[in-house]
Amino acid sequence: MKGGQLPDTTLNILRNKPYTVINVGLSGAEVRDYGDCVLKIQPHSEKSVNEVNFMRFLQGAITVPEVINYQTEEGFDYLLMTKLGGKMLCDGQYLTNPRTLFEKGAEVLYKLWHIPADECPSDMSLSTKLRFAEYNVVNNQVDMQNVNPSTFGANGRFKNPEHLLQWLKDNKPAEDIVISHGDLCLPNIFCCNGDTALIDFPYGGRADRYCDIALFYRSCKDNLEGGYGRFYCKFDEELFFNVLSITPDRDKIDYYILLDELF
Repeated sequence: MKGGQLPDTTLNILRNKPYTVINVGLSGAEVRDYGDCVLKIQPHSEKSVNEVNFMRFLQGAITVPEVINYQTEEGFDYLLMTKLGGKMLCDGQYLTNPRTLFEKGAEVLYKLWHIPADECPSDMSLSTKLRFAEYNVVNNQVDMQNVNPSTFGANGRFKNPEHLLQWLKDNKPAEDIVISHGDLCLPNIFCCNGDTALIDFPYGGRADRYCDIALFYRSCKDNLEGGYGRFYCKFDEELFFNVLSITPDRDKIDYYILLDELF
């Protein structure tokens, strides 16, 4: 990631304030915490432009950071935004109380689903997501160090990312389009004073509702069952779906978790 001098406009706003680097998550961006605001630095891309547009679209419908300044310089995007308060859902306060954890996630999902999808400027339906996935595969950008061991290899379901990509193309499910966060894992959901809020939107837009259900499901299971170092409890799948008030479509859950392996 690019270091050195920030663009003049961003630098003038920050006025050499001290910062710490945020290392939670796997976004690939450099994220700096300036206390009352956050700066996200990443190579210029369609995804970073989408993130800004989607954040602006969500303003007033759900709590998200406000865009203070956004600019591109020398091939890098600089997104300066307000900092959310509260705790991430991966905090022990929620992982020790799975029902509350699931309820907070359900609250976010239903907030998103009640936003009119036809007004959203960002398309993240399967045609778009598979295009991004193919780019990652062709350009060797699939992070093979962070995939599920059962996905690839001698004992995996697929020989390699190319094999998985073709399977995803051949088995596209029908889509039930809603407003989707696109990466609804626990570090991207905040709780503050009883309210829920969201961060990190490169893949936010119009998409099937199971994109978010599947990734929230996986994130809860992994966090509760020791995937990040500490075992809290066995993931209660029945409770999870009861709290979300849905009858699960397991084929779609499987599909969208596999699709995310290519990101």
